[in-house]
Formats: sequence, structure tokens, C-alpha cells
Amino acid sequence: MSNRPPQQLNILVSMYLGYAAMMICRQMVTILSPALLADESLGLTKTNLGDFAAYGTIGALVGKLIWGPLADKIGGRFTFLIGIFLTAVFVIAFGLSPNVMAFTGFSFLLYCTKSSGWPGLAKLVGEWYHPQHYGRAWSILSTSSRLSVVLATLFFGWLLSFMHWRTVAFIASVFSLVILVGCYFYLKEKPDNPNFFKENETNADNFELTIASKQAMNNKYNHPLQGTGTIDGLVAFAKSPRVLLVVIMLMVLTCMMAFLDFVAVYLMESYRLTPSQAAMASTVFPVGSLTGLLASIAFYDRFSKRGIRTVLTLSLILSLLSVLTLQYLPLFNLSAEINYLVALGAIFLFAFSISPAYYLPMSIFSIEFGGPHSATLVCLIDAFGFAASATFAFIGGRLADSSGGWSSFMNMLILISAVGIISVWAFMHSEYKAAKRLDI
Repeated sequence: MSNRPPQQLNILVSMYLGYAAMMICRQMVTILSPALLADESLGLTKTNLGDFAAYGTIGALVGKLIWGPLADKIGGRFTFLIGIFLTAVFVIAFGLSPNVMAFTGFSFLLYCTKSSGWPGLAKLVGEWYHPQHYGRAWSILSTSSRLSVVLATLFFGWLLSFMHWRTVAFIASVFSLVILVGCYFYLKEKPDNPNFFKENETNADNFELTIASKQAMNNKYNHPLQGTGTIDGLVAFAKSPRVLLVVIMLMVLTCMMAFLDFVAVYLMESYRLTPSQAAMASTVFPVGSLTGLLASIAFYDRFSKRGIRTVLTLSLILSLLSVLTLQYLPLFNLSAEINYLVALGAIFLFAFSISPAYYLPMSIFSIEFGGPHSATLVCLIDAFGFAASATFAFIGGRLADSSGGWSSFMNMLILISAVGIISVWAFMHSEYKAAKRLDI
């Protein structure tokens, strides 16, 4: 009897909890933002908070350039474990920071080390899961980041109501170090059995899926980039129109996801909430994102490339409608309570609609197209996304502080969301055409 499912379950749980630990550490900058703003001894402004997010995002960009090639050389397990340890350390350092410069520096380092998570996952997923199950594996793992953000924001937001924010940061770090110990013992680099994927490769009920499965396995073990160096891989990526399209798509979607960094402060100022209430209310964004990913578990591996193109394009149209709702909601002259509930619903739908497009296509494409350089490719794509997100954070914080306030901020988000529809359709259309040529 095959021991593949139990082994894969152990690996999945380890990756899930390990990435959750990294996300909790990364999210502490956002969770603590309302408390930092309310701490008069610090004298911070929304521009400062935007700068923390921006420099943190630049740190993530730098980290992607480091951790991608490194993960391809040292493996996913070691990369993953180092990342958990360092993010926990830098959360402690952030919590001990005395001034703006220290906050900014440790935000940079925290985001930089957290960048090790996704390339580590890319290598481990490629080793432990069948190509036809990449969508399901990535859907489940992506919920780790969203679920951890939801629970962490609620729990640590609650702690903020009666604990000092520095104590809350320390508790988050200790929690992550506990998870690190478990991952050290249960996470393995690759299966010991060379025939790990040989069983049950066919699907008697669907001939098309059986053919696609065989093609995917052939691509996995006979990849065009097998045996090539990092430079050769980068040259191949630079020549590919599909890589260009996925980079553009991720730049736009990462900016849209970066709205999360502003949600708590937006709700606090727009609806007169306390920092603790704002932190907890902001969980509506990760809850929406989590719900979108749970929905994608059911459909992603079962749809054709054409079907996925249609679904994701419609989802991005919904995200645009959600931002338009936030911008023009005051024109309907509803009560403050109704406005607040509608705003929460719009934020939920925004996150729900963009999360499958943000997490899944790029992750699957990086393993399939990148092959032995999958970690490098996933980090290269992410680096461009984070560069765009850093720009968004710099501009967003200043727009929120400007005379136009949150209205100016939302106008920028509306424009980005419109571009998101086009970029998602263009990349998924290129994937559809590539699948028709059997060039996966």
C-alpha cells in the first residue's frame, strides 16, 4: 500500500504552519499600525506608516532576489526553516524599536527574510506533488497566509486592547519559534522513493486529464531547462512573452493586495473606530481572500485554461465594482451604520475576487515553466510585484495624508483595478494558447 498520502499530508501541514508563522510575523507591522499611530510618544503619521510598508516591500523585493537563486541551490526545506527563524527574530527587534529609523530598518529586514517563504514552498511543492495537483496544493497553502492573517489580526488585535504593543510583538515571535521546532522535525526535502508519482497517474473517467497528466509528468522529468545554470534560466525567462505577461499581472495584483496595509487605518479614520476595533475590523480583507482561495480549491484543477481565464477575468471585474462602491458610497446618503457594513462587504468582495488570481496562476506557472529554476522564477516575478507595491505604498500614504484624503487614495485604486482586469485576461489567454500547443 502506498504511503504517499500520509507523507504528503505531513509535508502539507508543516508547510502550512511554517508559512503561517512567517505571515504572522510579517503582518505584525500592519496589525500594530493603529497602535503605533495612537502612541503619542512615537509621534508617527500616516506617511510614516506608508513608509514602513514601502520600505518593507523594498526589503521583500531585495529578499526575492536573494532567496530565489539560494533556494534552487540549498533546497526548499533549509530555505524555509531559516526564513521562519529570522522573521521571528526581526519581529522582536521591531517591537523593541525606539524611533522611526529603527522601525523602518527592521520592517525592511522582516519583509526581506519573509521572502524566503514562497520560493521554499515552490521547491517543496515541486518535489512532493503531482503537476496535476499543483493547483490544489497551492490553493490550500495559500489559505495559510490568509487564515493566519485573519486569526492573528483578531487575536493580536484583541491583545492590543489590554496589552502594550511591544508585548504583543514579543508574543507573536515566541509563537513562530514554537512552530519552527515542529517544522524542523517533520519537514523533509524530497521523497525517498524515486517512483513516488508512478502510482495512479491515469484518470479513467477523463481521457483529457489523463493526457494532460502524462504531458505534465514528462515536462517535470524532462524539463527544457534541466541541467542549466541560473544565468541560462534567466536568459530563457527574459526571452519568454509569457514571463513578461505574468510579471505585469503580478505587479498590478500586488498593488491591489497592498490595500490590506491601509485597511485598518482607513476604517479607523472613516468610521471613527479605536485602534483595537480597526485592527479587528480589518480582518474582513483576509477573510475575503481566504474565502476566495477556498473556492478555488474546488475548481482550479478541474477547469481548462480557457475556463480559468473566464473565471478570473470575471473576478477582477467584481474587484473593480467593489472599489467603486467604496469610493461612491457616501453619495447614497445612507446611515453611518449602513455605510460601515456596506464598506466591510465591499472590502470582503475585493479581497475575495483578487486572491485566486494573485496566488495561483503565477505559482503554478513558476514550477511548470521554471523547472529546476522554479524558486528563481517565482522570486523574480514577485520582485517586480513588490517593486510596484512599494511605489503604491509610498504614493498611497501620501494621498491619504493629502487634502483629497481617502477619496484620492480610492481613485488610484480604481485605476489599478481596471488595469488588473486587462492584465489577468492577457496572461491567462497566453496560458490557454500555450496549452493548445501542448507547451506547458
